[in-house]
Amino acid sequence: MEHIEDFQKLNIKVYGIPDGHRIDVFVGNLKDNIQHEICLWEPDSLEKAFKVARKIKRKIMVTKNSTTHNYKGGSFVAISLPKPTRLIPKQLE
Repeated sequence: MEHIEDFQKLNIKVYGIPDGHRIDVFVGNLKDNIQHEICLWEPDSLEKAFKVARKIKRKIMVTKNSTTHNYKGGSFVAISLPKPTRLIPKQLE
């Protein structure tokens, strides 16, 4: 969310840059996982890109708080599970 605010402050100081390029610059400076999701939405304005970024960030925060998996840097990291061992028939008794 801080990125959106910073981008908006800089954006009002720059003239003559097409909206498509502004969107590309905004999205290009986000974390990879957020970039990918925003690209799937194909925003046609900077405001839509901001809106989608906020939605994705909220989704990540909800997922982060409700999961039992490790969550690091916006991506899931699989929990390390012990390696299964094969039991012999005598151990099953």
